[in-house]
Amino acid sequence: MEARSTLDFVPLVRYPKERLRQIVMPIGGIGTGSFALSGMGALTDWQLMSRPHRGWRPPLAHLLLWVRTTEGDAYLRVLEGILHTQLDADSGAPQALAGIPRMRATGFEAAYPFGRARLEDPLLPLRVSLTGFNPLIPESLDDSSLPMGLLQVQVEWLGSEPAEAALTFVLTNFIGSDGVKTDLRSNLSEVITAHGWKGVLFRKADPPPDPRVGTLCLLCDDSAAHVARRWAFQHSWGGKVLGIIDHLLREGVLPDAAPEAPCPPSDERGWDSSVSTRFTLHPHQPHTARFLLTWHFPYRDLRELGWFEESAGKSPLVQNAYAQRFRDAVEVAEKVIPRLESLWEETHRWVSQVCRRKLPLAFKESALNTLTVLRSPTLFAISDSGRVHFLGFEGCNATTGCCHGSCTHVWNYEQATVSLFPQIHGSMLESHLEYGITEEGAHRFRLDLPLGANRYSHAAADGQMGTLVRIYQHYRRTRDKAWLKRVYPKAQQMLAFAWVEGGWDADQDGVMEGAQHNTHDVEFFGPNPLCGVWYLAALRACEEMARVLGDIGFQRRCRNLFEQGSDWIDTHLFNGEYYIQQIRRPQQTPHPMTCKHVPPDPLPYQIGNGCQIDQLAGQYKANRAGLGDLLKREHIISALRSIMRYNWRQGFHAHYNHMRTYALGDEAGVIICSYPYGRPEVPLPYAFECWTGLEYLLARLLRDYGLHAEAERVVRAVRARHDGRRRNPFNEPECGSFYARAMAAWALVE
Repeated sequence: MEARSTLDFVPLVRYPKERLRQIVMPIGGIGTGSFALSGMGALTDWQLMSRPHRGWRPPLAHLLLWVRTTEGDAYLRVLEGILHTQLDADSGAPQALAGIPRMRATGFEAAYPFGRARLEDPLLPLRVSLTGFNPLIPESLDDSSLPMGLLQVQVEWLGSEPAEAALTFVLTNFIGSDGVKTDLRSNLSEVITAHGWKGVLFRKADPPPDPRVGTLCLLCDDSAAHVARRWAFQHSWGGKVLGIIDHLLREGVLPDAAPEAPCPPSDERGWDSSVSTRFTLHPHQPHTARFLLTWHFPYRDLRELGWFEESAGKSPLVQNAYAQRFRDAVEVAEKVIPRLESLWEETHRWVSQVCRRKLPLAFKESALNTLTVLRSPTLFAISDSGRVHFLGFEGCNATTGCCHGSCTHVWNYEQATVSLFPQIHGSMLESHLEYGITEEGAHRFRLDLPLGANRYSHAAADGQMGTLVRIYQHYRRTRDKAWLKRVYPKAQQMLAFAWVEGGWDADQDGVMEGAQHNTHDVEFFGPNPLCGVWYLAALRACEEMARVLGDIGFQRRCRNLFEQGSDWIDTHLFNGEYYIQQIRRPQQTPHPMTCKHVPPDPLPYQIGNGCQIDQLAGQYKANRAGLGDLLKREHIISALRSIMRYNWRQGFHAHYNHMRTYALGDEAGVIICSYPYGRPEVPLPYAFECWTGLEYLLARLLRDYGLHAEAERVVRAVRARHDGRRRNPFNEPECGSFYARAMAAWALVE
């Protein structure tokens, strides 16, 4: 058949064969769900049905290669590296097709969203590469939110004579199964064509409204592809795998059970299908084939995700926004196929621009790789009465979201959405401003679903102040003065909540003294740098908003409070090295939105004299919003140097950590809080952990203030921990996988 052109990309990072086992790169659009390409070439982590399920794959989701030489010898290979895990399970290796010979994984190349697994065979003169892709084009949100994944397979024959070959994609019709719940009854598999591509459509007869029910297409760019909707051999004992082996070795393709008859609805065992393309391999002339997966699952059950308030009296079943753009997976394919090359080229043009920036490799790798959060179940978009709402967990647990609510004191840190997709950033802000603000101006730092339920009744000082900075930052990004004018009254109200009786700054002196809930999941009591500097950033942001809108009185008030607060913090919290906390019991009963209960002395979980990695978090965000230094520059630089002096760990062999472990052994990193002058009996809960989002924040600040070598050292340590051998370079957990705070890494390349 006619040779196909090859779509290519220039890798940013090459992971060698000893660093492949943990690599899992998501392929999917923003808010659409995804599957993943592993470093070993496996297709895994199928999360298309509106919920997480890391590590799950359908019973069959494999690419196989058949080769027959001129001597008539036939060979069959699973296009994955050899298995390394679960080899001693109760009945042996449990993975599907574990008994069919595999290739050897030799490397993985990436410049996200492009990824390529490389395979070789020790017995055959054969090289294979599998390249995965989904468009990612800044400011083109629709094109970056396509429910599709392209797999390009390149096969190179190194023999001296031509050989016959066929690629076969075997896939279970898993409509009705997300790996947590399963109902494969009434599934149909049908042959489809689109723009010269041919493949199979999965759907369910009489589909009910259910997150696991929708449509999926698997197509090949070969108009003569052989499609088997179901196999006659698939339901006997051992017959499925034996049938795959025998038919492929003998014929190179798998036969349809009844090609002339309609596919009947499946019973509870479901159907397996295959799409094959045959070709001739000529020596040293690579052959390229492409497979396209498109999907369309309209519904999302908020109960299954752990984000639903039943008292609202509404249905937990909501519609995915992406599904409103397409009738089904067939329409996705019909619209995407003619644009595949242009979508690839536009994405590659942008990625190449990032890769060419004269910055350390570690910065660019972190910035691109953490964009996987946007394609993970952490972020999703629902359609409600014609409006699209982008919402986010903090991260993902195994089969649910982790920490609901588009949590302000986590999402405040990320820089990717405002820079690359301001529509997402604006949508998340709008949801908080419309549904999260009380009449008194308190900002619920977690939103309930359905929107407007408003059960959650807690305001976070850092989250509320950070949202004010994000409002101004969004205005600077979009220059939409009408939008700023519309949200400005809410912004004023939010800032003024700090001044209410029992509030964070009840005496209105520019310093937060009250009970300050924050991202460390505790209340700080008394002036401290984390919340205090966020407050200074918010005062500056509100000052600038007032200036833009001509509100001179409010502008002056914000300026006066900022100057008072900045001077006080520099005078009273800077200890000559870094900023500390003055622990104080509240003089007034805390406002119920800020604290439900004040513990007895000694107050636990405080910073005190500790040196905190995020003591200048507000300065990090202020710099991104063009607000200038909030404190004396020499003090800022001293504090940054102190963090590196006291919190940097070049190895964790002698490090004691009573909480979660994200760095250990001979790894390096920056801990959250050190106590160089003595640890309190009950320290900050997460003090001795390492969070990549905070390490990126620190690195960006180090770079802001000229400490470039230190910044690179921090980020290189993060990359070394997520090197493919120890951890997945495309997933940086904190409280859940694909943690939103990690997208602070985007600030490193701006």
